[in-house]
Amino acid sequence: MTTSEVFVTESSYQIAREASRVRLSGDFDINARDDLREALEGAVREDGAAEVVVDFAAAEFMDSEALGALIDGFNAGRDAGVKMSIVNAHGIVLRVLDVSGVLELFD
Repeated sequence: MTTSEVFVTESSYQIAREASRVRLSGDFDINARDDLREALEGAVREDGAAEVVVDFAAAEFMDSEALGALIDGFNAGRDAGVKMSIVNAHGIVLRVLDVSGVLELFD
């Protein structure tokens, strides 16, 4: 299993991709948008998995920019025939996903 991690010093988030799981930790805003999109689309393209799980257990914040990147990742998965699912969303992240209707896309 390969793991790739992205660390950005001026922002407070981390993305780790392990096989078909993308683990998110920290705050996901405009600073994290492109890295999040790249990680999700990369998981769809490179791993050859039937499903990609996006794990929000350690994510503490998400804004509309990160939400857009998540939708882009979902669309990439749909186009490739890869199921995308969200697990462990909580707090404000769960609220953003629920209120926006994005949570329903991933079910």
